Amino acid sequence: MRDQIWFMVLVLAVVGSLAGMALSAVKSVTDPVIEKRILETKIKPSLDDFFGPLQPDNDVIADRIVLDLGKDSRGRKLRLSVFTAKKGGKVIGAALQTAGGGYGGDIQVLTAFDLVQEEILGVKTLDQKETQGLGARVANDKEPFIQQFKGMKFSSGIKLRANGGEVDAISGASISSTAYAEAVDRAAALLEERRADIIGK
Repeated sequence: MRDQIWFMVLVLAVVGSLAGMALSAVKSVTDPVIEKRILETKIKPSLDDFFGPLQPDNDVIADRIVLDLGKDSRGRKLRLSVFTAKKGGKVIGAALQTAGGGYGGDIQVLTAFDLVQEEILGVKTLDQKETQGLGARVANDKEPFIQQFKGMKFSSGIKLRANGGEVDAISGASISSTAYAEAVDRAAALLEERRADIIGK
């Protein structure tokens, strides 16, 4: 009887290990595919719109920079992708993907900056799970809430008007609005913090 129990434990351990390895293998194959699809369908079209007026002469996607931001509370490496627009070898624009904790989870935001005029070129919602009809309005590019970021100077920080800033919240969706503003502000802060790394490459 005891031998049977040990055998069952051994079998379960082997099956668990094999399942874990299989999942890891699948993830390693699917992650690059998912990233490529997001780059092609969401990020590249947005970057073309944002950086179009700057008339960059480089391949914005190919010239992507990946910055090391240290580790999170679980010890996992944190990396930040920065897309740069260049003209004559000089970096004139940059776009960063950051997140803010919304009502339904993280709101993933792409924020593009004009480094000559020191202003925001635009923002794009890449992923969100907010309440339909309220917070989910952050996914609508034509929403006044989204449009107001364009042309905003970012050196003084991005905050809701209720918190002393210039951003008007979506009515009835203060949590989503706050999260979005925080994501944009984080992008601006990271840009300033790592400007030498971004411009120097």
